[in-house]
Amino acid sequence: MNTSTYYASIAIVEVHPDNTVTIESISVTEGECVLSGAWDFNLSENENISNVLSGKMIIPIGEKKKLEKLPIKGEIVILDSVPFLIDAKKAAKEALEAYESFKSENLTKRKKLVAPEFYNWPDSINFNASADYLESIGKMATPSGTPDSFKKTLSAARLVKHLVDMWQLDEQERNNRKYVEGEDAKITILPESWLEATSTNRS
Repeated sequence: MNTSTYYASIAIVEVHPDNTVTIESISVTEGECVLSGAWDFNLSENENISNVLSGKMIIPIGEKKKLEKLPIKGEIVILDSVPFLIDAKKAAKEALEAYESFKSENLTKRKKLVAPEFYNWPDSINFNASADYLESIGKMATPSGTPDSFKKTLSAARLVKHLVDMWQLDEQERNNRKYVEGEDAKITILPESWLEATSTNRS
């Protein structure tokens, strides 16, 4: 099996009107995506915020311009849902086309082949309304007792985790098919658009 192994760190960041910031971090490796930390800072805690966000890609909740208040050194890498969904839908479509082509080459021998199943990727997702999306697919947005200040941040983190989990399951489904070869058989932990936007390190 030809695989590409990476590590990526994503931070969900929400700057609040009271000059506090809530952060949820997500660690992604091949086959695993976990919520790895949660913080609540005052914007004056420059060093703490900088340390937490260092090396992370950022998904902002609320107004992006509020990120200007954050004491982040260097370039900020911001992720958006649109490229992720475009890549995910395209990869699923191409894998299904490869299956149909492979099957049609010898219908007699391959008529019992089982078609691959991929996640039903939505056309769009608004991370500011993560709770609504999670509830629409029967998933809990936030556990009871979650502080109000953390609810949007945590629900967005849980949605990102769900999307990454579904991407990785799709990748396994593609990789497990013998008609998927070459570059298409490589497993990536995130869609290429997000990987290319990052300073992801090979492990």
